[in-house]
Amino acid sequence: MRRVAARGTRLLSTTRTDAHSIKPKHPPSLSERLRASNQPLIASSRLALLHTQQESSDVLKFLSEAIESPPSDDIPSWRPHELQDEWGPDLLVPDAKIRDPNNRESPPHVVGKASKSKAKAEPPKPKPKTKTKFPAPASKRPVVKKKKDKRDKKAALALDPSTTEGLIEPSDGPVLVDVPPLGEQRPVATLAHGLDRVLFNSGVHWLQDPRSRVYNFTPYLEDIPKVTNFAFEKLVGFIKSSHDEDLRTLARQEGRTFTGSTSSLSGMLSHCYFLISDHRPVDISSLSMAFKDEPKNFTPGQRMPAAVTFNYKDGIYSIDADGDDSSKNVLTWMGHLLEKFLTTPEDEFKLFLRSEALKAENPDAETEDPIREAYRYSKSEKFVMRSQLDCVDPRLPGTGVFDIKTRAALPVRMDIMNWEENSGYVLKSAQGLYESFEREYYDLIRSAFLKYGFQVRIGNMDGVIVAYHNTAKAFGFQYVPLEEMDRCLFGTEPTAGDRVFQKCVGLLEAIAPEVVKCFPEQSVKVLFECEEDSPQLNIFVQPLNWTSETDEPAPIHQLVVRVQNYLDDTAVSGTRAINSISSFPWTLHWTLTRQSEDQEEIRRNYTTCMDHKFRAWSIPTGVSHETLPEFWRSLNFGAPADAPVDPVVDGQLPVGFDRNRFRSPDVKVQMLRDLSRSGRRFTEMMSRLDARRKKIVLGQEFELEDLEYAVMEEVKQLESEIGADLDESGSDEDASAGVDVEEEVEEVDIETAVADVDYERLQKKIGRTHRSRRKSLLAMLDHLKNAKQPPL
Repeated sequence: MRRVAARGTRLLSTTRTDAHSIKPKHPPSLSERLRASNQPLIASSRLALLHTQQESSDVLKFLSEAIESPPSDDIPSWRPHELQDEWGPDLLVPDAKIRDPNNRESPPHVVGKASKSKAKAEPPKPKPKTKTKFPAPASKRPVVKKKKDKRDKKAALALDPSTTEGLIEPSDGPVLVDVPPLGEQRPVATLAHGLDRVLFNSGVHWLQDPRSRVYNFTPYLEDIPKVTNFAFEKLVGFIKSSHDEDLRTLARQEGRTFTGSTSSLSGMLSHCYFLISDHRPVDISSLSMAFKDEPKNFTPGQRMPAAVTFNYKDGIYSIDADGDDSSKNVLTWMGHLLEKFLTTPEDEFKLFLRSEALKAENPDAETEDPIREAYRYSKSEKFVMRSQLDCVDPRLPGTGVFDIKTRAALPVRMDIMNWEENSGYVLKSAQGLYESFEREYYDLIRSAFLKYGFQVRIGNMDGVIVAYHNTAKAFGFQYVPLEEMDRCLFGTEPTAGDRVFQKCVGLLEAIAPEVVKCFPEQSVKVLFECEEDSPQLNIFVQPLNWTSETDEPAPIHQLVVRVQNYLDDTAVSGTRAINSISSFPWTLHWTLTRQSEDQEEIRRNYTTCMDHKFRAWSIPTGVSHETLPEFWRSLNFGAPADAPVDPVVDGQLPVGFDRNRFRSPDVKVQMLRDLSRSGRRFTEMMSRLDARRKKIVLGQEFELEDLEYAVMEEVKQLESEIGADLDESGSDEDASAGVDVEEEVEEVDIETAVADVDYERLQKKIGRTHRSRRKSLLAMLDHLKNAKQPPL
């Protein structure tokens, strides 16, 4: 390295001496300019490349003369990129600014610019015999019709397509601009029960510390009210975009054609992202080694086709989500319940319980308040978007607004119809593949962060607070800012999330007008899907209301969208574009092709897409195929208690019931149900223990005697559990040891007994218990070892 530096210095000094002594008649050559560089190491490397090129050129010329053939001029020329009077970036690219631009295919967004700059910079040259032109845009290329082959219907489908294309250029301005609401809105809610401290401390906050059994928050939050006991009729229901007259009025006022809410837009934006990013995997490097071999792609639920409805009225299209009936999904109702539970004081929340409503009527019921919920309205080039504002804390950055998300545990999500049994599943540790907060966070990255990120940006929020639960008990809380979600999805580049959002919104705005052109001034049903590892986004459009005298099915149009990412004028992959720094202009070139009128082929593609949307349910424990209709009829979460139930008619199935959607539980579901049963036994055991001790809450006063008594009660409880388990397993050896030890402990002084607990003897006795109980007993022993020792 020293020799190279010295040589570079000598070259630099020699060049300067020559420059003063000899006045060149012509502009300095590239070699001279390299010698004059103020970067000796880089200059010497570039000069070595020039010498290598010259030697290669001499060899090729010698060989061409030897075989009596004209020399080849197509020799790679390594020149500094963007060669100007002042040195630019130290980047060497082959043939940069040297190669004839007619010999390379320029990207669509620089075709015209390159031609104009060349015409101004170069003097006119004699017209060559053959001239290579830039490739024309796809929309201007002549259509070459091929002979239709009946054996290849895909080729027939591509005949004479109607193609539209465009560019989404980089933009430094905001993607969305605020639009003032038309009327008065309610104030945004705030967190109750001291949960606000979660917002300013990263990581998971246990509701009850598993080691000390001390509550970090009020024990009131531990037991979630039953969903059937909550009076949902007292809440203001969700207003669809098509029913929001204020949203439609704002669109007309702002001159926009489309409206939508976060729930209806996030699915379409997600599939736009899959296409743009080339199915980029998520980043789980922040997790423990337990997840090193776990999948890094998005979950099937996240990749499920997005079904929406474009509702037409008076020149405005209002977009609604067109999902399955959520009235039978307990998690839909649980989200509304927990949102109110976490933002309402205990005394006020009781008024929303049906059991309390019988005792006292609430004169200030929320259904009687005419003021609208708090929304943020914003506009883009063609859309007016709406986002409901859940919660606010002015101490957070930006607007201080954040969203409330409730996250049910793994078995509840995977086996939703068996939610009552799966409510026994417990989060016992911070890390681990199962029964841990880390597992829930891993699933959040793959299944929810992309949707959360779009919703947060539409609402101009700071992040989301996540409440982990199993529908019966709450385990803990975590605040996830937008920057953290972006790192898990897009990497460490801080501007990547905003740039991705700008591209996704731009692509959706390019697609929406083409969708409504299929059936102008009509309401249409639309299905979006970018299938995994597919380079195209398929969109199926059909009229919402279709009547035919011949009973023909509604026609379906298929649109195919493809994209190409460019950094400057270089085509790159989606992953490379997202990883790039903001100083590199990122341009997206999109093409939208309307497939031919081959309805048979389009319907097959549509059926395949609908198959991907299908999700089967596992038959709950204790329910047979014969009793499935009655089980379906009993799912009545949101209706008032006195609401009429569907009448039972012989041979008539309940409304919305489809027997084909139910399957027998597979091996994975059975494993999750076993974990739920084991967790319920563990919860019951710990509940019996907690019932014998005073609940200690962080920040509240307590007596030292409470700690001593708690440790002794744990010893007696564990001994009792071990003795009971040995009796059940049929072991005569030490079967009554638990009772004997408990009696002995009662006769000994508390402080002496606590100090003399024989943990080794307890562990040996646990080793002789049944293996189904051994894990829970060992967990209890570990907790006892880590419990607070009596004060000195």
